[in-house]
Amino acid sequence: MKHRVLVAAISAAVVAPSALASGYKLNEQGASGAGNAYAGRAAVVEDATVVFYNPAGMVKLKQAEITIGGSYIVPKGSFELESYTNAAGKTYTAEDMGPYSDGGNFASDAMIPYAYFATPINEDFAAGFGVFAPFGTNTDYSSDFIGGGFADQTQLSSIEFQPAVAYRINDQLSLGFGLDITYMKGLLSKQVDTAPYNELLAYTYPDGDPRRGMNPINAATGVPLTNEEWASYAGFENHYEVSGDDWQVGYNLSLMWDINADITLGVAYRSEMEFKLKGDSEFAQKQGVVGLGQLPNGTYVIAPVDAAYSETPTGSVPNQASEVPLTTPQSLTVSYAQQLTDSIQLVAGATWTQWSVFESFDVISTESETGMLENLGGLDEGYIGHIEENWSDTIAIAVGVNYQLNDDWLLRSGYANDQSPVSNTYRTARVPDNDREWISAGFNYRINQDVDVDFAFSYLFFADTQVDEYERELDGDVKDKSPNLKGTYSLDAMAYSLQVNYKI
Repeated sequence: MKHRVLVAAISAAVVAPSALASGYKLNEQGASGAGNAYAGRAAVVEDATVVFYNPAGMVKLKQAEITIGGSYIVPKGSFELESYTNAAGKTYTAEDMGPYSDGGNFASDAMIPYAYFATPINEDFAAGFGVFAPFGTNTDYSSDFIGGGFADQTQLSSIEFQPAVAYRINDQLSLGFGLDITYMKGLLSKQVDTAPYNELLAYTYPDGDPRRGMNPINAATGVPLTNEEWASYAGFENHYEVSGDDWQVGYNLSLMWDINADITLGVAYRSEMEFKLKGDSEFAQKQGVVGLGQLPNGTYVIAPVDAAYSETPTGSVPNQASEVPLTTPQSLTVSYAQQLTDSIQLVAGATWTQWSVFESFDVISTESETGMLENLGGLDEGYIGHIEENWSDTIAIAVGVNYQLNDDWLLRSGYANDQSPVSNTYRTARVPDNDREWISAGFNYRINQDVDVDFAFSYLFFADTQVDEYERELDGDVKDKSPNLKGTYSLDAMAYSLQVNYKI
């Protein structure tokens, strides 16, 4: 018996709002930079974090130096529902959320470590090595989140190993080059409403009442479900997860130009990288999975989800090998630093990020034959899931001030404004990103001539975020009988950063 399954597509997204950067980039690569909201970091040489921000500046270090530290991020995210309509046309509101919840605080705390080594080789050459996390996010809604059919858990982690060299052209200009050897791993999940519930489909209204429907029939027995049996399908019946990992290599180019004794200009470029996170797609419940379908005569049926694709349906949904293509964006940073007085330095900068490379997010089968999850996605061409993203390029700006209080204490402050690449049309529950502003303050304290420490505190303000999400076809059109989630997100975050610098 063939039928049309109304199960939502097995689509997911790999990204969620990172703490202090738009998209899924991480700014947290050094506590010394955090104190200025990372303003002017490509034009300032204070410690070995220059390996990340501008390798060309390594030639300014007088001796070998090691920097080790980390940033602890404390985000808070909440969702206020306007409405949720499932694939059977049932609508829930904030006044009546049925079996669902608002998802709780979906933004998870995170520790982001980093370590760098840089050393002069001679008067003209220097080399360095950095280990840090350039991309990442970690969000997790409660299992009964009303938008769980769009997003549940998102984990994206990365680690980069960056060897770098610098060459001094003359007393004013130096160049840098580095390799970005990056490992990335992702885990994405969502709830799956295999049998979207709507009480109006139950046979509870008299003849002639326009609300009258039919009890869905149990395909195995041919007997209509009782109202109690049908009501048991309110909520999500299954859970989907995809995971994968990959290695890729990119590069970075940089220059540092001392325009005069007081003014320095820094420029740093990072290339894009094309990842394919390969792993498995799977349902938590793999056997006896049923879905809501409809016969040509209009009768609704509860049948195994593979009834439309198999002569002997069993409801079996095996794991399926899949991959998640993900292109990280190229970026260009321009930084400016000016010594205004002996004790006051002004720093500023802007970063352009080509987020427009992220046009869509896809989960694609890598098996030679069509698998069950592809069929459930209903997208053809080997796609298990698809989310339209259509991100835009962004520019982040930052300004800051350094104040040398005395020989041992350097005080820092900064402000940043960071555009979101996500548009109102395509914003999703998995990526409820929006423009943000943040302020920072910090200090450097010299313990002795070889050891000093940096500490910084940052607070991030997000604009309230509106979400109006649908599932979409590969051409961007909204799917027939697509669920719809409407609501408002509120986000903020704090970050504490600490690093130790040791001159060898």
